[in-house]
Amino acid sequence: MHARFLPDGESRRRQSQEFRDCVADLRASIQARYAAELVEAGFLRRLILRWKVAAEFRKERKKLELPPQTLYSSQPGILD
Repeated sequence: MHARFLPDGESRRRQSQEFRDCVADLRASIQARYAAELVEAGFLRRLILRWKVAAEFRKERKKLELPPQTLYSSQPGILD
């Protein structure tokens, strides 16, 4: 069984609709958790909360990334 490896597999994955939907859902869920606090917060507290939201988003999004050692295949068993 041969696999067809894609050198740009990770960029294709990031551009896929499924991945973009997953990232959008992640962003929305994190923002929803902090929404009530953001509404009631003053200027300085809003800045701090936005920083926390961004940091949490980066942390959670990193979990969605695949390790660099991962090989990508568009269709297993195609290449001779």
